[in-house]
Amino acid sequence: MPPTAHRRAALAALALAIALAPVPPAPAAAPPAAATRAPAPPAPDPRVPPLHPPVWGRLVRGFEAPAGPYGPGHRGVDLRAPVGTPVKAPAAGRIRFAGRVAGSSWVSVLVAPGVVVTVGPLLAPAVAAGERVAALAPVGRLAAGHGGAVHLSLRVDGDYLDPLPWLVDRPRARLAPLPVTAA
Repeated sequence: MPPTAHRRAALAALALAIALAPVPPAPAAAPPAAATRAPAPPAPDPRVPPLHPPVWGRLVRGFEAPAGPYGPGHRGVDLRAPVGTPVKAPAAGRIRFAGRVAGSSWVSVLVAPGVVVTVGPLLAPAVAAGERVAALAPVGRLAAGHGGAVHLSLRVDGDYLDPLPWLVDRPRARLAPLPVTAA
């Protein structure tokens, strides 16, 4: 491989490592009076069980913390899958909601006190409110819309959190060392 190709591969590996690295908290400083910021994310909650991906698919959109209760943001993650793919419960729990919201069907599962996971859009829920479900039990099939992806959200005591830190069974990116070449 030519040296420029090695350099490009090394830069791509470095960019991936930076993108996947946890961001250390910034030192506390008093914000200017006119500045507006989104609230800081809550600390990890031990009540949240490990979550399984509702479908096996590529992550196509990540979590974007909302600017407020009704502000812009992406309150979950999206996993690509073909329409009709079976969608599974990310964790065991009781169905809190199974029905239509704004023209699409969604299922919400209470997985621990104050902890709700939601998946959708679905062609039709395969479960009903009040039912108990096991982890990975089918809850419906992926409907068209939402960019050809299943949306997975996590709420703890009403606040949306990024579900990725709790997802298990997902391949994790690993960096491999590049061969050393004489320059």
